[in-house]
Amino acid sequence: MKKLLFIIFFLLISFPSSTLSNFSSLDYLITGKKDLDSGNFISAENNLTKALLEFKEIEDYILFWRAKAYLERAQYERALIDLNEIKKNYSSSPLLKEVKKQEIYILKKLDSPNLMSAYQLYINDYPDDLETKFNYAEYLKEKDQKDKAKKLFKEIFLTASSFADKAESNLLDEDITAEDLIKKAKALNNAYMFKKAEKYLREALTKSKNKLNEDILWNLGYSLFMQKRYEESAAIFKKINDSYWRGRSLLRAKDFSSFDKELPNYVKSGDQRIGELLINYANIKRRAGNSYESLEILKTVINRYPSSREEALWYLGWNQYLSGNYNEARNTFKELYNKYGNLKYLYWFERTRDKEGVVTAKEYSIEFRKSDFYSYLLYMRGKISHIPETKTIIDNKIIPARLKILMQADFKEEALKELKFLLKNNRDMENIPFYCILLNNLGDYSTSVRLISKFPNNIKYQELLYPKVFIETVSRLSKKLDLEPALILAIMREESRFDRKAISPAGALGLMQLMPATAKREAKKIGVNIRDEREIFEIEKNISIGSYYLKKLINEFDNIVLAIAAYNAGEKVVHSWINENKYMQIDEFIEDIPYGETRAYVKRVLTSYFEYLRMYYNLSPERISEIIKIKGGNEK
Repeated sequence: MKKLLFIIFFLLISFPSSTLSNFSSLDYLITGKKDLDSGNFISAENNLTKALLEFKEIEDYILFWRAKAYLERAQYERALIDLNEIKKNYSSSPLLKEVKKQEIYILKKLDSPNLMSAYQLYINDYPDDLETKFNYAEYLKEKDQKDKAKKLFKEIFLTASSFADKAESNLLDEDITAEDLIKKAKALNNAYMFKKAEKYLREALTKSKNKLNEDILWNLGYSLFMQKRYEESAAIFKKINDSYWRGRSLLRAKDFSSFDKELPNYVKSGDQRIGELLINYANIKRRAGNSYESLEILKTVINRYPSSREEALWYLGWNQYLSGNYNEARNTFKELYNKYGNLKYLYWFERTRDKEGVVTAKEYSIEFRKSDFYSYLLYMRGKISHIPETKTIIDNKIIPARLKILMQADFKEEALKELKFLLKNNRDMENIPFYCILLNNLGDYSTSVRLISKFPNNIKYQELLYPKVFIETVSRLSKKLDLEPALILAIMREESRFDRKAISPAGALGLMQLMPATAKREAKKIGVNIRDEREIFEIEKNISIGSYYLKKLINEFDNIVLAIAAYNAGEKVVHSWINENKYMQIDEFIEDIPYGETRAYVKRVLTSYFEYLRMYYNLSPERISEIIKIKGGNEK
C-alpha cells in the first residue's frame, strides 16, 4: 500500500497547475470549508467568496458550501441564488441531487408557491429517494391533494424501506388490494425480511377471493422456506403442485420417506430442476453410507437431466474417489476435464493418481488461471511452476482538474464523490487501474477492489486486487495473537471487500462481518466494551474482535482451513462434519463441505490468503502448503 501512496503523491506533485500555485487562494478554500464545518458561517462565507475568484473548476462545490453558510444564517434568498447558479451552469454536477434537495428545504422554509413544482421535479429525477417522496406526500396531504398523496404513499408502502410503515399508516384498508400485498411481500422477500413478508401474504389470502392464491401461496412457501420452517413450506408447495420446491423443502426438513414416496411424480413432471434435487439427495444418501443408491441416483441424473449432467458426473467421480474406486474415479475426472476444461477436474485426476501411486511430470503445459482455487492447489503440489509477475504498473494519467483541487485541499469526501461520478460516466476502461489507485489513496478500498476485479487481465494489478489495508492495526494484532497478518487480510477481503460499513442480509457488521451477539460475547473476553451495536463498525474494535475469534477457532481446530469453515458456518457444524466423515487430507474436507456457501467461502478465503502470502511475504509453494496444511497427511 505504501507503494501506491508513493505513486499517487508523485502524480499529485508532477503535474504543473497554475491554479494551485497560489497557496493563499488554496488557504481561502480550505479555511472556508473548515469554517463551515465548525459553524463559523460568516467567516465561511467570506473565505469561500474569495476562493470562488480563483477556483472556477470547482465553482459548483464552493457555491454549494456558501449556500449552506447562507442557509445557516437564514439568508434564504441568497442561498437560492447560489443553488440556482449551480443548476444553471453545472447540469452534470455530482452535487445536483443535494442541490435540489437543499432547494426544497429552503422553499419549504419560505412557504414558497414554487415548492410543489420543485418536489415534483425532484421526484421525477430521483424516484428512489423515498424520504423526500414521503415528505412530498405529506405536503400534498396538507394541501388537501389527497389522491396524489395517496398514490405516493402507496408507492412507498410497496417497498421494503424504513418509510413503508409510515406510509401504510396513511392508507386505509380499502386502499390496499391483494395485488398490492403480493408486490409488498415480494419486495420484503427480496430484502430478506421473510417474517414480515409472511404477514402480508396471509393478509393477501383473505383478500384474494382465490383468483391470486397460487401466486400468494408460492411466495408464502418461499418466505417460510427462508425462515427454515421447512415442513410448513413443504405443505404449501404441495397445495400448488410445485414439485421442485416441494422436494427441496422435504429434503431440508429431512423427511426422506415422503421424498422417496413422491420421487416418481417429481421425475414425471419433466422439470429440469429436479436434477439438482436428485444430486442433493444422492449426496445425502452417500453421507448416510448408502453409496450404491447414491451412484444409481447420479446415473439417473446423467441420463435424464442434461442441464445437471456435468455436476452429476462430478459427484459420480467424487463418490468413486471417496469409495476407493480410484480407477473409475480417474476415468470420470479425465472425461470431465477433457470435456469441460475445469482445473478442479484436473486436480482431482492428479490426486487420484497420487492415491494409485502413479508418478507424473512435475509441470503441465497449462497456464496459471488467476483467482482459480485449483490453480493454487496445483501450484502448491508442484504441478504448475510458473505464475505471472504481479507488479502493479500503471501508466501516468493526468488527474482531472476538479479532482486534483479537491485532493490537494484534502477534501476526501468530496474527492470520492467526484471520482465516483467520473467512474459512473467513464467509458474508457484503460483508466480504471489509475482510478483504483486514487480510490485507495482516498480510503475507498471496497470500490477499488470490486472495480479492479472486473478489469480484464487484472492479474497485473495484484496490489490493487489484494491491498494491505489497515495494515498497522492488522500487524499489531497479528503479533499479539500470533496470527498471520495475511490471514486477517484474506478474511476481511472476502467478508466485506474492506468496506468498514458493510452490513450483510443476515445482519453481520463491518470489516470482518461480525454478528452482533458474537461480537459482544467475544469482545468481553478481550476487555472490549460494546455498548452500542454501532461500535462494531469501528475499525479497531472490529478487527480486534474478529481476529481474536479467528485465533480462538484455529486453536480449537488446530487447522486454518477448519477454522475458516467454522468462521462462516459455526463451530458445532464443522465439528459434526469432521465426526461424521473420515477425511484423509484437508483438501478432501474442503471439497466435501455440505454447505455450498461455506465450501465456496473457504475456497475464496484460501485463494486470497495464498495471494497475500505469496505477494507480500515471498513464500515458496512448499512453505505455503506447510502453513495452510493443504497436503501431507493432515488426517482428521
